[in-house]
Amino acid sequence: MIKSMTAFGRGRSPHYSGFWLVEIKCVNGKFLDYHMRTPQSLNALEERIKKHVGLHLSRGRINLNISLSGASETQPSLSLNLPLLREYKRIWNQLEAELGGNLEKPNLGALLNNRDLVLADEPTPDLEISWQSLLPALNQALHEADAMRAAEGANLAADLRERLNLLESMFAKMAELAPAIVHNYRERLKERIARLLDEVEVNQERLAQEVAFMADRCDISEELVRAQSHLQQFRGFLKAKGPVGRKLDFLVQELNREANTMGSKSPDAAAQALVVEVKAEIEKIREQIQNIE
Repeated sequence: MIKSMTAFGRGRSPHYSGFWLVEIKCVNGKFLDYHMRTPQSLNALEERIKKHVGLHLSRGRINLNISLSGASETQPSLSLNLPLLREYKRIWNQLEAELGGNLEKPNLGALLNNRDLVLADEPTPDLEISWQSLLPALNQALHEADAMRAAEGANLAADLRERLNLLESMFAKMAELAPAIVHNYRERLKERIARLLDEVEVNQERLAQEVAFMADRCDISEELVRAQSHLQQFRGFLKAKGPVGRKLDFLVQELNREANTMGSKSPDAAAQALVVEVKAEIEKIREQIQNIE
């Protein structure tokens, strides 16, 4: 079953100081491209988070937003830098001795504003505990996104099957037109010769050679066989498990190549018009598969 690259998922799980909120937004892209917003406390876990997401997603632009809500702020533990404070006191006493004790005493605010004197020891979160509490929210978001991707993929597959059927009918019409292309060319060639050489007998052997040469140039049987093979492979990939977007993109390129060759081999106006319709339908398929993983 194919899956779309467009999806959204949200997850929530408890944390000892609140709860995690995880949101995943996925859009189409050639590669797996991460854009993450996480709390600073999860910086050390970013690679682990990416690796876990990569187990579920293989292509697309992934916008991952993780936040910790309802958490009470953990107050840092404050302490004095006593060695530095004693050194300041020694310098102060030395200044007083030199200047005769006329210095204004430093106030408490001036001391507290000196970040080197007051040290803040912030608790380091346990990464394993953070990961284990985050994982249920992350999995829930991935599960919701995967369900949306599968549903959208089913819709895309249904649409693509209809377009493949339409393409198949167009190729069948091309096969029907192929003999008429040679016949019409033969008749036009005879008319031109008759106009140029009025009442002059046409060399039937030379005419047959020219028609045979044209028939060989206008033969699109190989292109039709390859096109049918591509359609069969395309249908098979729509049923396959795992990412198939790049394979489908390759098949679309090959279908377009066969259509171009048919167009160059078909001087007939009806065949040319049909080739234009074929290429327009292939382009619609190409646009659709850009969103398939």
